[in-house]
Amino acid sequence: MRRALTLLFPLLLLAAAPALAQQQAQYSQYMNNNYILNPGATGVEDYIDIKFSHRTQWTGLEGAPKTYYASGSSSLGKWRSTPKRTIRDRRRPFHAVGGLVYKDETGPTSRTGAYLSYAYNLLLTSDLRLALGMSAGMQQFAVDGQRLRFFDPTTVAPSAASRVLDGSVGLWMYSSKFYLGISGAQLLGNQLNFSYGPGQMDVGASGNTLRRHYFATAGVRLPINDDWSLVPSVLVKAVNPAPLSLDVNAKLKYQDLLWAGVSWRATDAFVGMVGLNYEQFTLGYSYDAGLSELAGYHNGSHEVLLGLRLKKKAQVVCTNRFW
Repeated sequence: MRRALTLLFPLLLLAAAPALAQQQAQYSQYMNNNYILNPGATGVEDYIDIKFSHRTQWTGLEGAPKTYYASGSSSLGKWRSTPKRTIRDRRRPFHAVGGLVYKDETGPTSRTGAYLSYAYNLLLTSDLRLALGMSAGMQQFAVDGQRLRFFDPTTVAPSAASRVLDGSVGLWMYSSKFYLGISGAQLLGNQLNFSYGPGQMDVGASGNTLRRHYFATAGVRLPINDDWSLVPSVLVKAVNPAPLSLDVNAKLKYQDLLWAGVSWRATDAFVGMVGLNYEQFTLGYSYDAGLSELAGYHNGSHEVLLGLRLKKKAQVVCTNRFW
C-alpha cells in the first residue's frame, strides 16, 4: 500500500497541483467579468459589481474539475454618473477596491484562493481611461484523503494542505468603445511546501512552484443599429512550458437586455453563450463542446454566472456597454 501511495500522488500532483501546465482555473465567461483575470479592471464600472459563478467541467468524467468563485469591486468616492459632479470631478483620477474568493476542485485535490485588489484609475482623454491594479492574497492546495479510493477498501489515506502568498498586477485601458488589458498572475512564483508519500508529508518537492501566468485581452463594441451591437474580443494566455492558448469570442447584444455569443478556444473547445440583463441583475450561461482528444470521454462543460449591480443610493444603474 505504501508503494501505491508513492506512485499515486505524484500523478495527482501532475494532474491538479502546480505542474508543467496551466494552473489557473478555466473560465468561459471571463469577458463578462474581466476582473477575475486582471486586477486593473477593479471598479471600472459606475456601480458596485458583484459576481457569482459555478463551472462544472467535463461532465460525466469522474473527478472532473468544478470551480466556484465570488467577486466584488467598486470605485471609491462619488459615482461618476452623479449629476452633481463637476467637469473637474469627472477628470480626476479615482481609486477602486475589490475582492475575490474561489475554489477549484479536481477529484480529491483542491485549490482555494482569496485576494484583495486595488486599482488607480487615470483619465487620458475625455473618453479614455487607464487603470493600474494589483492584488494580493493566499492560495491553498490540498488533498482530501477521504476521497481517495484504493483496491484495498480498508486503506485510509491522510489529508494534507499547503498555503502560500500570491500576487498579481494588471493594466486596463478602456473607453465606451473598446477595452485592452494585460496582466500577470502568480507573479511571486512561490513554491508549495507539499509532497505526498511515505515519510514525506509537508516536504517541499521540486516542480511544486506556482507558475507565472500572463494574459492579454481586447474587445471592441461595434454598433449595428440603435438596438443591436456586436462585441468581438480575444484572449491570449501564456504559461511556461505549456503552449500558448488563444480564445476568439463574439457577442451579439440586443439593447441592454439580451445577448448571445460564441467562443473558440484553440484546439480545446467551441463555446455557446446566452445571457439576460434585467434591472440590476444579470444571468449568463455557457456550454463548452470539447475538441481535444478528451472530448470522447465527457459530455461538455457548463458554466453559470450571476451578477448584481448595486448603487449606494437608489439611482439608475449605469450599464456596461460590453455586457
